[in-house]
Amino acid sequence: MKTQFLKGIALSSFLAVAVFPVYAQTQGAENPAADQSVSEEAGYGVGAALASVFYIPAKVTYAGLGLLTGGLGYVLSGGRADVANNIIYPAVRGNYVVTPSHLKGAEPIYFVGAPPPESEPRAEGPSSAPTAVR
Repeated sequence: MKTQFLKGIALSSFLAVAVFPVYAQTQGAENPAADQSVSEEAGYGVGAALASVFYIPAKVTYAGLGLLTGGLGYVLSGGRADVANNIIYPAVRGNYVVTPSHLKGAEPIYFVGAPPPESEPRAEGPSSAPTAVR
C-alpha cells in the first residue's frame, strides 16, 4: 500500500513537471517575450525546487557528518581548535538550497564551503630564541 502511494506521488510529480512546458507553449500570447520570461522563470523555479529536494538532505547529511568528524578531530588532537575548524568550516558553510540563479549559472553553488579564516599561527614546541650556554 505504501509503495503504491509513493509511486503515485512520484508519477504525479513527474507528470506535473513534464506537462508544464507543453501547457506553456500551447497558450496563445499577445506578448510572447513577456510570457516566455514568466514561463522561463517558472521553469527555473520548479527546477530549483526539485533540485533542492535532493540537494538539501545531501548537504545537511554532509554538514552533520562534518560536525561529528570535527568534534572527533578536536578530541583526538588534544583540544586543538584549528584541527576541528579545518574540518567543520568547509562542511557547514556553503549553500543549502538550490536557487534559480544557480540553475541559470549566474551564481555558483558551493557544496563545500570556504575554509576557516586564517588566525595567528600556534607556537609549537620550544621557542627558537637563543639561550645562554654555560
